[in-house]
Amino acid sequence: NGASTSDIFIASDNDTPVFTISDGGNAVLADGSMATTTEAITLAAAATTVAVDSNVVALTGDAGANTIATITGGLDGQLLTLICRDALITLTDTNDGTANTVDLSAAFACADDTTLQLVRDASLWREVSRSVN
Repeated sequence: NGASTSDIFIASDNDTPVFTISDGGNAVLADGSMATTTEAITLAAAATTVAVDSNVVALTGDAGANTIATITGGLDGQLLTLICRDALITLTDTNDGTANTVDLSAAFACADDTTLQLVRDASLWREVSRSVN
């Protein structure tokens, strides 16, 4: 779900935490900035939901293609960068405001090395930018 159950390392300055590493591998600075490793996800057949545990996710689709309508996990204010590894995934613009849905400027059809950046706004994801590389 993107949230950690415990911290495995905390660096402090005069008893004020300045850097934390969670058991999920996230590194968080006191100002809230975060760095993680890229999470690789290969979607199952007919999957319509992606569960994320990182702020950078490399997506590979199923041979039958996938249409993603929801993304679970993440924290309010989190930036999520999706990196497409193939053209077998489309993210739909649900724009209905329900939990875990994706609000895009238009549907996003993946191609190899395209990227989509989203921000978590309360319980849904909103598009920040897209790029065809």
